[in-house]
Amino acid sequence: MKRHAIRTLDELDLRLRGSVATVGVFDGMHLGHQSILDRLLSAAARRKAPSVCVTFSVHPRAVLGGEAPQQILSLEHRLDLLEARGVDHAVVIRFDEAFAQVEAETFVEELLVRRLGVAELVVGHDTTIGRARRGDSTKLAELGLRYGFEVVAMGQVVVDGELVSSTAVRRAIASGELVRARRLLGRPVSLLGRIVHGDGRGATLGFPTANLEVTSEAFPPLGVYAVTAECSLGVLPGVMNFGMRPTFRQAAERAVFEVHVLDRTDLDLYDERMEVSLHSYLRRERRFDGPDDLKRQITADIAAAREVLARAGIGATE
Repeated sequence: MKRHAIRTLDELDLRLRGSVATVGVFDGMHLGHQSILDRLLSAAARRKAPSVCVTFSVHPRAVLGGEAPQQILSLEHRLDLLEARGVDHAVVIRFDEAFAQVEAETFVEELLVRRLGVAELVVGHDTTIGRARRGDSTKLAELGLRYGFEVVAMGQVVVDGELVSSTAVRRAIASGELVRARRLLGRPVSLLGRIVHGDGRGATLGFPTANLEVTSEAFPPLGVYAVTAECSLGVLPGVMNFGMRPTFRQAAERAVFEVHVLDRTDLDLYDERMEVSLHSYLRRERRFDGPDDLKRQITADIAAAREVLARAGIGATE
C-alpha cells in the first residue's frame, strides 16, 4: 500500500482515474469499518480501479472540540490494518485548524475529483466531511451527481443487538470485556508497539520480558493477560503484565506492558515492532511479598495462559 501524508490538499502529488475511495478515521477497524472496506475493495475489483482510503493523522474532534476520544489504534496500527485488508493507497491528512475550514465542495473537487479521480465513494452511515461537518451523505450524493461519481452510504452494523461503533469498542476495552470487544472488532483486542529496553528484572527472575512502548490510548484494565505476540519470528504465545509493578521499590511511573514469550529465553527483539493480541484476562495486578512469591505466581500465570491458549488452538513454541 502506498502511503501519502499531506497537510493541505494541493500537497498530494497523485493523479488517479476511476478510483474507489472512502473517508474516515477508522479508529478500531471494527466490523462497521470492515463493511465499508469490503464494499470499497469489491467495487475497486469490479471496476478494475485503485482503492483509496482518506484518513486523518489525529481525530478531528481533537481540533473541533478540543478533546478527542482515546484512540483505539495508533496511526501506524491503522495503516498496517488497512494494508492488510488490501487497500492500494492511504492518504493521511494532518487535520488542524486550517484544514477544518476546508468546505465540503472544495474537499470533493480538489481531492476526490481532481487528484483521486473518484468513480465511487463509499462512506459510513454517519460520515461527514468539510467545514462545520456540512458534507453529510445527502450533500455528498448531490456532489456526486454534479461531478459524476457514485456515492454509497453503508448502513449500521449490529452484533448481538448492539450497534458496532468505536465508542462501544472503547467502552468494552476499558471495562475489560475482551469477548464483547472481540465480537465488535471481529478479531482480538491488540496493541502495536516497539520493544524497548527495561530494567531486566524479568530476566533475573527467570522470566525475560519484552517491554512494549505503545502509542495508542484505549487500554484494558491493569492486570495479567494470556496473549499472542506477532513479531519477526512469527506469532508466539505468551503472557503479558500491564501494570505499575508494585512489588518492587522502584515501581513504574506509569503502567507498562511486559510480554513474556512462552518457552523462549533467547529472544533479542529490541527496536522491533510487536503486535500483542489479548485473548483472556487472567488476574488483577497485585503486590507480592518478594521475588520468590512473585516467581510462584508467574509460574501459575504461565500455566493458566497455556490452558487458555490451548483452548483457542494456540500451542506453545518448540
